[in-house]
Amino acid sequence: MKNFFDMAIETLVNARKSAGSTAKLAEMTGVNPVTLGRWISGERKPTLNELSKVFDLLGVSLSQPAVDVTQYAMIPKVNAKAGAGSSLITTDAVLGFYAFSHTFLHSIGVQAKDALLMDVIGDSMEPQISDGDVILVDTSIRKPQDGKIFLVGLGEELLVKRLQKSPRGWLLVSQNPNYASISIEGDDLEAFRLYGRVRWFGKVV
Repeated sequence: MKNFFDMAIETLVNARKSAGSTAKLAEMTGVNPVTLGRWISGERKPTLNELSKVFDLLGVSLSQPAVDVTQYAMIPKVNAKAGAGSSLITTDAVLGFYAFSHTFLHSIGVQAKDALLMDVIGDSMEPQISDGDVILVDTSIRKPQDGKIFLVGLGEELLVKRLQKSPRGWLLVSQNPNYASISIEGDDLEAFRLYGRVRWFGKVV
């Protein structure tokens, strides 16, 4: 499928044929002929604003193809905060929905119905996951997996930690060496809950 710029350049090529030459088309549009030639050859990509002015002068209407929304899943982002450290913000109220392509979700083995997003607070998982990052959690995975990052409930707290198998239970391991691992064994296993495996994270820079 051609993208918007491919169709725009194809339109310019056809306009040049109709005009008879790049120089004639440049005269019609007010664009420097060297610049116009670089657009058509692919040496330089015009901006949308530049294309809009040219097409207005040519009397051409070119619309960007509509997004096929069926190719995307809307994943809820909840108000709960995953503590890279600890968090007592555990409400599952939905703040909004964010689009993820079905292709991407399939590539990481996540079904849209099982996915949710939430913010991370704290720095115990740095440098991998930082304060303010957003994580995508696959809530269908509730069995612990050695070496994987999970959204964990411990008592009243909500944590994001890497699991590590220990002789008598599990360790909740932080990436940040300034934080000690949390040992989960014996009676602590009763208060230990897995809400899902972290499968993706994103950050604002």
